[in-house]
Amino acid sequence: MSWLRDIDRWFVAEVLPHAAAYRAKAVYFCGRDDADDLVQEAYARVLKTPDHRAIIAPRGFVLTIVHNLALERLRRARVVRIDLLASLEMLDVADPAPDAFAIAAGRSELQRLLDLIDALPPQCGRVLHMRKVQGMSPAAIAEALSISVSTVEKHMAKGLALVTRARRDSDAHVEDPCPAIPTSRSVVLT
Repeated sequence: MSWLRDIDRWFVAEVLPHAAAYRAKAVYFCGRDDADDLVQEAYARVLKTPDHRAIIAPRGFVLTIVHNLALERLRRARVVRIDLLASLEMLDVADPAPDAFAIAAGRSELQRLLDLIDALPPQCGRVLHMRKVQGMSPAAIAEALSISVSTVEKHMAKGLALVTRARRDSDAHVEDPCPAIPTSRSVVLT
């Protein structure tokens, strides 16, 4: 289908598979009669987006558009049903950004990885840090450390193997279980 534009392919692959969710939210906001119109209007807004590639979470983006369109309709309406206002306040569209726990866990995992890299032999640790943390190419690392690219690759392989083994070993250690609390019911009352 060479007649399809890039945005059309993206729309079919990323937006349309969630059509049932969009319609369900539209029904929730404005009832069955206006739900299809609301979803179609949301689709039109999505297709007018100047840079569709910048949309990280298309499903959440369209659900937000449906929500905003429902709010616009309520603002313009002369008579508003009170139950629709309550349902709009209860909307909980998931934020695609990581939550505080995910951020803290990611930072903890990064610190753990940096500690493992620091425990490597010095040259191996420098090469792995420059490649994986700083994002340098093997050629740039070789030039910066005055070694060959082949040596950089050998240090990388050794470092990754050591870090992988260390992570596997630390994950294998199971924490000691909590001691059981005696549940004896034969308590003598005096």
